[in-house]
Amino acid sequence: MTDEKYDFDIGEEGLSYDLLDESYNTSTQKFLLDAGLKQGMKVLDVGCGAGVMTSWIAKQVGKDGHVTAIDNSPEQLSVTQKRIKNDKLSNVTTKTLSAYDINNLGEKYDLIYCRFLLHHLHSPRKAIKAYYDHLVDGGIYVGEEGIISHMFAYPPTFAWQGYMPNLVPPAQETEGTGRDGYIGMKLFYECKNSGFEIINCGLNQPILWKESQKMKLLEALNAFKQTDLEQGTTEEEWQKKYDETVRFSKDDNQIIGFYGSFQVAGVKPKR
Repeated sequence: MTDEKYDFDIGEEGLSYDLLDESYNTSTQKFLLDAGLKQGMKVLDVGCGAGVMTSWIAKQVGKDGHVTAIDNSPEQLSVTQKRIKNDKLSNVTTKTLSAYDINNLGEKYDLIYCRFLLHHLHSPRKAIKAYYDHLVDGGIYVGEEGIISHMFAYPPTFAWQGYMPNLVPPAQETEGTGRDGYIGMKLFYECKNSGFEIINCGLNQPILWKESQKMKLLEALNAFKQTDLEQGTTEEEWQKKYDETVRFSKDDNQIIGFYGSFQVAGVKPKR
């Protein structure tokens, strides 16, 4: 298990991913099918969260396939377990486990799926290499990571705006000292560097334009509040951002360009 701290507070009922699921699942599901997800596969779902995608994948692989869903949070796994039970699925195993420690499972998989997790890790390249090592020859890795700097709003608002990140060349990258919020931009390179043959990649950027969509940004603000304060934001600044998010959410003329999401599918070459 890793002692890295997750940036969002997770209560006993788990963390809501409704906005992420609504914004990205359709695109992610198509990307997985295009990459080769099919019946009978043995799949590892890394960082399964609330288990919405876990359940969907389990239905795709069918009774002859199997999904192992792992998450570092017992609270999140509890939500996944309830969903699996409600969906009457018998082909899913869950385990509290870090992405770094999948060797503890003692298995190799036909497909490993990981979405919106690597940017929380201090050593994402270590995780990508672990995915490569725990695929069968010809196995598929499907990854998806946010590109936070692509966010935009119009009319403009201080509470939601993009920026140009300060990137360094690959040779100057370091690991283990803090999370890499820009791993989405680097995912293609790092997958190739780990040995994968890339079979597909793409970019998806949802637009939030309904009040019901935009108001769900408040869930993330609340969950991220403690980390935000620890990083130097004052209580007054946080509240100002919260109030502004409420305001623009109720503005029918306001659109929000949500985080861009880079998708990559790579195959482990057959020997």
